Amino acid sequence: MGSSVRFNLSLALAVTSAACSTNSATGPAPSAIVTFAFDGRPADTMKVLVSRQSTIAAAESYIAKHRGPRLLAGTIVRGAGVDSRYPFQFVPETVELIDAAIELCDGAPMRTDAAVNDFFQASVGNRNAPAATWCPWSSYPIQVQRLLPD
Repeated sequence: MGSSVRFNLSLALAVTSAACSTNSATGPAPSAIVTFAFDGRPADTMKVLVSRQSTIAAAESYIAKHRGPRLLAGTIVRGAGVDSRYPFQFVPETVELIDAAIELCDGAPMRTDAAVNDFFQASVGNRNAPAATWCPWSSYPIQVQRLLPD
């Protein structure tokens, strides 16, 4: 193979590779705001930003069929997110729906900084930890609002 053919082939591969990595047609996957209610307190809801497509699909399926995983689980961090009524938020890419939760996960939404601190202490042994896993055992999805990508 001549040097100009190798150069052109290398150039074509580089351009194709760059085009694939910056393809705007695929862009970022859309996320959703999923609203959860809690057994015994259906009026008490929580909105959660979710970026995992499998979680969004599972929430839509549960709402339609009332079967399958329903319990909210994921990593929480301090600071209000899409639901400003809570002093913490879920990290969107960690949110999933599960079938069961252990007692340590807790069942009640935490409405105060003190409650979040107490949960972090019980969960990870450090009330000032940057993150913890939370999975309220009484939660279930009631609405999915898909968001358009930017």
